[in-house]
Amino acid sequence: MTNRKKPDQFDWRNRDLADWNTNTFLSFIADKTKEKYGVDYVPGGIGSKQQRWSRERGMLKQAQGRYGNAVLKRFIEICWRNYRTSQPDKFPYPTWTFMYSYMDRYFPQAQAEIAREQKRQEAKEVDYAELAEWL
Repeated sequence: MTNRKKPDQFDWRNRDLADWNTNTFLSFIADKTKEKYGVDYVPGGIGSKQQRWSRERGMLKQAQGRYGNAVLKRFIEICWRNYRTSQPDKFPYPTWTFMYSYMDRYFPQAQAEIAREQKRQEAKEVDYAELAEWL
């Protein structure tokens, strides 16, 4: 029996979505912000840098507990897709604080998309033993 170790908590590309934690989500947000917008991610809001990171961790943890990892990830992706700014020099990307506070209208869309995907997946999984009993 092999004892398989999970990928590092910051390695969102190789870690199962079910195993993501706040550090994984923050790494995902930081990496994708760099990729999509060409800048390093810095959390938004007021306060010291440490306070802003702490606030974002808390908000992520709260959203993760309320919505689950799949919906949370999809919500973030929808926010990036729909983000528009009139001040690209000042606000080139949406921070997690901004998404959670001002783009929360996209949570129902994320929930619906994930629910549809799960139903499609369940429909593909046929229990042949149960089917044989019916025949």
